[in-house]
Amino acid sequence: MRAHLKGIRLFLVLLLGLTLLSAISGMAGASEVSLTSDTLIYDPASRLVRAEGNVRLDRQGLNLTSAFAEGDPAGERFRAWGSVKARWSEQKMELAAEEVSLVERVPRRVSASGNVLLTRPQERLSASSLDWVFGPVPEYVARGGVRAEMPGRVLEAEEAGRKGDRFWASKVLHFEDRREKISMKAGRVEALTEGEELRELTASGQVSAVVEGADGTPVRLRGDRLLYSKNKGTVALVGSAEAVQSGRSVRSESILYDLSSRRIEAQGRPQLTFTPGKEKKEP
Repeated sequence: MRAHLKGIRLFLVLLLGLTLLSAISGMAGASEVSLTSDTLIYDPASRLVRAEGNVRLDRQGLNLTSAFAEGDPAGERFRAWGSVKARWSEQKMELAAEEVSLVERVPRRVSASGNVLLTRPQERLSASSLDWVFGPVPEYVARGGVRAEMPGRVLEAEEAGRKGDRFWASKVLHFEDRREKISMKAGRVEALTEGEELRELTASGQVSAVVEGADGTPVRLRGDRLLYSKNKGTVALVGSAEAVQSGRSVRSESILYDLSSRRIEAQGRPQLTFTPGKEKKEP
C-alpha cells in the first residue's frame, strides 16, 4: 500500500537495526534516519520513497538538501537532484551539484554531476562529474573541466583522479606546483606526493614546462616525455627534447637538467643555439 501525502511539511523517521548498520557505520546500536519534504510518496512494501520540494536527508553524519529525491533513505541507494548540497561531518567534506547519488554498500561512494564543487580542508575540486569513494585515503575520479586546488598546487585538466598520495590527469591544460617551482601542460600527468610535497612526476604527450632553478632563473622545457624527481633534484626530457634558458637553446634526443647546479646535459645529436644580447637581458 502506498502513502501519498501532500501540502504539509513531512517528517519520516526510520529506525535501523545493528545488522543493517554494521556494514555501513560499524555502530553498536540502532541509528536514526530522517527525511523531510513538502510532498512525499512512500511505498512500505519496497521501502522506496519519492520526495519533492525542500528535501532534507539526515543520516549517520550526512546532511543533504535538494529539490527532489528518490530511493531508500536508509538503504543502499538514494538519488537527489535539483541544487543538491551535502555535508559529511566526519570527513569534513561538502559537496554541491545538480545531481547526487549515494551508494552505501561497500565500498561506500557518492557520484555527482552538473556543476560539481567539492571542498575539504585544504582542498577544493570542481568538475562536470565526480565519483568519490569513502575510505582511509582520498579516492576519486573527476571528469569535464576539472580544477583541483591544494596548498601550493593547482591542476586544470579534462580528467583527473587521486588515490592517497598518487594522482593522475589527462589532457592537462595547466599544472603548477609552487613549492617545487614547476608548471606545465601535457597530454597526461602521473605524480607521487608526500604530504604537501611533490616527490615524483611523469608527464607525456607534447609536454611544455617551465622549471625555476635554484637561483630563480626559469628554464623552458619541451619534449615527448618529462620525468621530475625530488630526491635526485633533476628534470629529464626524452624525445624531441628542448631546453631554453637565458637566451640559450639546447635540442637533442634527451636532456637532463640539474635543478641545483642549473647544468644541462644533452645526449643524442645535441644542437646549441645562442641568441645574441638576450642572455644578459633575461634574469
